[in-house]
Amino acid sequence: MKTVFQKILIALFFTCIVLATQSHHFMSVYHFPPAAFAVMYLGGVFLRRLSWYVYFILLVALIDGLTISLGAATGAYISWSYLFMFPAYGVLWLAGVWVGVKTPVTMLQSLLNTMISFLSILVAEAIASGSFYILKTQSPHNFSGFVNYYLTWAYQSVESFFFWVLPIMLVSYVAKAKVIAGLVPAQHHQDGLKP
Repeated sequence: MKTVFQKILIALFFTCIVLATQSHHFMSVYHFPPAAFAVMYLGGVFLRRLSWYVYFILLVALIDGLTISLGAATGAYISWSYLFMFPAYGVLWLAGVWVGVKTPVTMLQSLLNTMISFLSILVAEAIASGSFYILKTQSPHNFSGFVNYYLTWAYQSVESFFFWVLPIMLVSYVAKAKVIAGLVPAQHHQDGLKP
């Protein structure tokens, strides 16, 4: 169980990642990929509480608003479709909460957690892309148009998501394994040496 101080440190780390990456919206040679989707998922894993979710969606919305109003995100503008980012973030947060509760003790649980992670980013991107496609692109709308729009953005979202999630989750699992290994008494190794 994490202490309040540990949760604040985790939130501060995630805040720094969002501040450093969200202002440019796209990965390039000079920028890390945006971390908003990953932070929403990781926040669910490590912080869990609804108050942290509200904090992070407000932080991301503030950064997006400032970035777009200052012209730093070329071609981007705020529209009604942006409101659908909140349920997209919610999908990621809830998936993170589910994975955070289900600590992997078996290979099957690890595989299931990975699948939940992957599905959550695909669903979140479907919500985001679907709303932007319907509300920002010109009519007529059709399913193949949505699929093309979705595939254009899904690749970047999945790439950005796993760029941040994989190393952070790996460090977390290694740290947990070391703690668990440290709690196991060393005596059981000597039992095999006894006649």
